[in-house]
Amino acid sequence: MLTEEEVRSYLRVEASEIEQLRRRGKLTAFRVGGAYLRYRKDEVIALRNGRKFRMPDQFDKNGWDIVRDFIIFHGAYIALSIAVVLLFVYFLRP
Repeated sequence: MLTEEEVRSYLRVEASEIEQLRRRGKLTAFRVGGAYLRYRKDEVIALRNGRKFRMPDQFDKNGWDIVRDFIIFHGAYIALSIAVVLLFVYFLRP
């Protein structure tokens, strides 16, 4: 993580230009300690080189990864739903 001064010196821009980059969504700022802004170094380097920054592993998910994440996140609800259906079937059979 870089401070605003480090980003200014690395990109060779003024503070107002950094604020414009933030507003346009080309640079992401993170608050540390509630008051201090920090910037991701990989994002600043990509911006300087004229490339679009892409979060690692964020968009590289295949179908199985998405299903696995869904099951992990909603596992308790899935298990509870299966239990309710099984109890319903058990008590309603002739």
